[in-house]
Amino acid sequence: MAFKKLISIQEIEEGKLSVIKTRHFSVVVTKWQNQYFAFEDSCTHDGEEISCGKLEGCVITCPRHFAKFDIRDGSVLALPATEPLTMFPTKVNGDDLEVDLESV
Repeated sequence: MAFKKLISIQEIEEGKLSVIKTRHFSVVVTKWQNQYFAFEDSCTHDGEEISCGKLEGCVITCPRHFAKFDIRDGSVLALPATEPLTMFPTKVNGDDLEVDLESV
């Protein structure tokens, strides 16, 4: 695994979505119940930016066709999506959130 700093944990608000553009991905980072999650900013149904959707607890809803996903593991909770979100492993190192973008 190749963890690299993506964002400071002070910049991540509980229940809010932060989007970080990297060389290969747009990554959504969020915090829920004091845990950090990172996933690709793309609905697996049609590629819509999932970060434009609504986050309620651990469920994010795509703004275009209302597919729902669990941000903890990327699993699909509602059609029309059938594939899970692309998730990235995270870890806290001091004040930084590190993400492994090479694991996908």
